[in-house]
This record gives sequence, structure tokens and C-alpha cells, in this order.
Amino acid sequence: MRLGFHLSIAGSLLRAVKQAEVLGCQALQIFIQNPRAWKWRPLPRSEIDAFVAARRIAGLGPLAVHLTYLPNLASVDPVLCQKSRERLIQELALARDLEADYLICHPGHAPLETESFQRVARTLAAAVDQIPPPPLVLIENTAGQGQELGWSQEQLGLIMRLAGVPLGLCLDTSHAFGAGYDLRHPAGVARLLGETARGPGLDRIKIIHLNDSRAPLGSRRDRHAHLGQGAIGLKGFRQFFAHPWLRPEAAIMETPKRHQADEWRNLLAARSLITTPALPFSRV
Repeated sequence: MRLGFHLSIAGSLLRAVKQAEVLGCQALQIFIQNPRAWKWRPLPRSEIDAFVAARRIAGLGPLAVHLTYLPNLASVDPVLCQKSRERLIQELALARDLEADYLICHPGHAPLETESFQRVARTLAAAVDQIPPPPLVLIENTAGQGQELGWSQEQLGLIMRLAGVPLGLCLDTSHAFGAGYDLRHPAGVARLLGETARGPGLDRIKIIHLNDSRAPLGSRRDRHAHLGQGAIGLKGFRQFFAHPWLRPEAAIMETPKRHQADEWRNLLAARSLITTPALPFSRV
């Protein structure tokens, strides 16, 4: 399994590649636009080409793009729903130009009813029909905060079945813990992966978001912590990664960023959890 971080592109896309090289990352996740604004910044072809070349030289892979925060794929507001669909397609197209392997998105916020899941599925299907893989769209599980959809593997499987297009899964450990999956114990890990097998399918897990949790089990809160400094703990993570059913391509950390030393400590902790050597990455 390959290890990496979500890194900033502030200033230019190349900043993330350079940061990844300094840290010794093998994989990388980025935003490709300001995550808290609708305004679109066109990227010149020269910047795109420079990023693609630098990433190849650095040997970083897989490359995951995370959809920005404002789109709500489940919105009951038809204007926001359409705007979210257009933004997803726009970011997916740019991610393709950047030769990303995956685009990760949350299902969205809406009442817990069938129509909400159908809206998410229609939005995803429209985007994938227009921009087929790669990049493969990965749906990320949530903690279930507020009206978040996707906090159970059953819900994620339902979205995938309704969409009827190629989709994968990004499994966030902090979100799963907040949603009530106790990753500190083998029974909790087995429950999570068993429900995944019956829902989306274990082969759909492509990326792990490797985050400890500042929020307690089942709190329905999304609060990331440094590895080993949260409620899951390193012992829990070791049990999680030792499960024979779990075979993701990469683990990406979205841990708090106050100082570069935090990244070093998290990367060393992550390396202590992984028993299998990382293989050179190549897109199939």
C-alpha cells in the first residue's frame, strides 16, 4: 500500500508535488480549485503540462483529486443541484487533463429518504457519462453529521446501484468511527468490511483516508486527529490494516496541519502500520 497526504496547491499545482517529494510521499491528493469558492480559475496548459511531468518524475501515484466543498450532489434545491452537477463535471474534466486516477466526492446533504439517494445517483451518472473513467469517481463515506448521506455502507451501495455507472469507494477511518464502526476492535473492523462486502463491494475500495478521530465512537461528528493521538489509536489501526479483506491502493492522510513536523510524525506512524511493501504505481 502506498502512503501520501492531501497537500496544498496554493500558488501553483507544482507546490503539492514538491511538498510530496520533500515528505517522501508515494501517493498524493489535492484540490484543483479553491475548495471554498464557486469561482473557477482556468489553468493554463503550461501549468497542467508542468504538473503532469513533475508528478511522473516524482513517481507519485495514485493521484486523487478531492471535489471542492460547496457542491451538494443531493440538494433538494434544483438550482444548487444543477450547479453542483456542472461543477462536478468541470472538476472531473480538469482532473482528467491532470491525469488523475481518482476524483473523490461526498454524497451530499439531504433528508434521509429514497429521493435524496436518487438525486445523488443521477448527478453521478450524468458526470460519469460525460467524463468516463479515468479518473474513476470514488464516493467517500461520511460520519453522518447533520443531514450527511453515506454514513453506512448500505447507503453507499444503494447510490452505486442506482447510478449504474463505474464508481469506486474511498473509506475514511475517522468518518467510519464517527458513524459507529468501532475500528479499535476486530469485531468492529469485521462489521465494517462485512457491510462493505454486502453493499458497495470490497473491490470498490481504492483509497483509504487514514485519519484518527478527535470525536468519540458513534458521535456522528467529523473531527480528524493525528495518528495515534485520537480515539482509534495505533493499536486499532494495526488491526484494521491486518485484515486480509482490505486491499486498497493507497492510504491518504488528511491529518491536522500546523507544522511540517506533524506530517513527518504521521508518515512514520503510518509506515509502522503497513506490513506489505509499496509497489511501483501504474494505471491499469
